[in-house]
Amino acid sequence: MRLLLPLIAAIPVFLAACGGGDETEVPLTGASASPTAVASMTAEEHSAVEAFLKAAALQAEDLPSGLTLADEKFTTNEDEAEQENILPGAPTAEDLSRWGRILGYQASYSPEAPSTATGATVFFQLETNVYQDSKGADKHFEAIRQQPSDPGFINAFQEEAKAAGGDVRDASISPMAFAKVGDDRMAFEMRIRAHYTDPDRELNLVTQDVGIRRGRAIGFITVVTLDSPSPVQELEDLTRMLDERLKDALE
Repeated sequence: MRLLLPLIAAIPVFLAACGGGDETEVPLTGASASPTAVASMTAEEHSAVEAFLKAAALQAEDLPSGLTLADEKFTTNEDEAEQENILPGAPTAEDLSRWGRILGYQASYSPEAPSTATGATVFFQLETNVYQDSKGADKHFEAIRQQPSDPGFINAFQEEAKAAGGDVRDASISPMAFAKVGDDRMAFEMRIRAHYTDPDRELNLVTQDVGIRRGRAIGFITVVTLDSPSPVQELEDLTRMLDERLKDALE
């Protein structure tokens, strides 16, 4: 579940800072999502899938001002399974292959000038994924939707935060009311209050995670802020823009 992973990544970074055409259709419609088949793509086919995923994502100029690209990468099924294996109910690489996931793209952004002001953005992440068909995309989407209801979800975060030197004092996760966007959608908000000893600081973090499915593609927007959440209208506007990018890329 992306809601947890960016939050874990954001905390140490914040603490440190403050102290196309036919060529695209070939791999998207015909390639198997198994690791062997993805690895056997030609260089042109692989490049076409990567170009599709980036075209379907929001770009830096679409985002709120003051954010700069910190990292971007493409994720295979093995990558996706490995980075989520700390979470209960996380799909395996075999699950992702069975659901027809071909490849994913992640772009992470950090504030140019970290701030401790209420509502300041600590971390911003975008993600796009493409599948063989909408049925497989829907199965993965539903699996992600179910993760926060697992009693072990918050416990997994507490263990990871503890390993990073933090003591979680309070944690909660709840669904967000969200506008109808895409063929399917989910939206969650997670609030964490944790104390860190290096440096000595208590953080109140709010993570908003919105996922949409459009046909056989899935997109996520994750925002981590201090003390209070980002305006829902701003998040809805960005999600609608992401949905349009997914729709255009699939046509």
